[in-house]
Amino acid sequence: MQEPKEIIAFYNLENFFDTKDDPHKNDNDYLPHGSNHWTENRYLGKVEGITAAIESIQPEKLPIVIGVAEIENSTVLKDLIYQPAFKGEYKYVHFDSPDRRGIDVALLYNQNLVQILESEKIPVRINGNSHFATRDILYVKAKIKQDNVHFFVNHWPSRGEGIMASNPKRVAAAECLHNKAKQILNQDKEAKILIMGDFNDLPVSKSISKHLQAKAHKNITEQQFYNLAAIPYQKKMGSLFAKKHWLMFDQIIISKGLLTGKGIRISAPRLTIHGDRSLLYFDQQAGIYKPNRTYTYHTYHGGASDHLPVYVALD
Repeated sequence: MQEPKEIIAFYNLENFFDTKDDPHKNDNDYLPHGSNHWTENRYLGKVEGITAAIESIQPEKLPIVIGVAEIENSTVLKDLIYQPAFKGEYKYVHFDSPDRRGIDVALLYNQNLVQILESEKIPVRINGNSHFATRDILYVKAKIKQDNVHFFVNHWPSRGEGIMASNPKRVAAAECLHNKAKQILNQDKEAKILIMGDFNDLPVSKSISKHLQAKAHKNITEQQFYNLAAIPYQKKMGSLFAKKHWLMFDQIIISKGLLTGKGIRISAPRLTIHGDRSLLYFDQQAGIYKPNRTYTYHTYHGGASDHLPVYVALD
């Protein structure tokens, strides 16, 4: 029997709110008397659904690191890692960010296998505009086995106001991220950097390919990155379904140190989209399977998320 792999995953949890009113966040839709009728039973169902989704990635062993997006606060993270599947082995890194919707990113990790060395949040600013509010980028430096790995968890500004109108915001996020990554690579050209998140852009978008310098090929320089989502994207695969198309917004991107360096590496140079049947429903009108989301606008479906998890395995 093959040994279970050490897996690193990313999962957008689609508006993972608790049921308590936070006057400092725009959580009114996700209250028992809000427009989504977000009751305790529905919330607990989502906690269990997310747990089952993560378990299904590799039933023998949970991912040792899981980046997550669209979480409201530390309460939902605690409720998640207290589920029996996590066996009391997981902790998390999370900072509150200024996002107007009140959603953040976080990093879950198995404390028996991963040691956190440092962490910080990286604000995203456009031309120094302190009034622009979006999710911070989460930076975590961790030790796995004998190697240091630098993690960045992202949830870049959405395309809600239109692709072109919102593009400068994603470019700003890319440049903030690249500046921090460059600092690390200037100190150690073989640094092992893993960038993951919901980028609300495609692998070929300029924010990623040009401003972040994440390439679709392995022949990269020491200050460029390899986008493990490039192959699935080229095969017209995606992590979420919107406007009649699969979109590859959820991506994992690595530095040369994780591609060809010594020590731990990514065992297969591509990511896997976890499209387990339990996470999908059959849309009879469209004639295809789609991620079973929690809500469509204010209609409750009871699924775990409108995104599918993506992951890579360590060698």
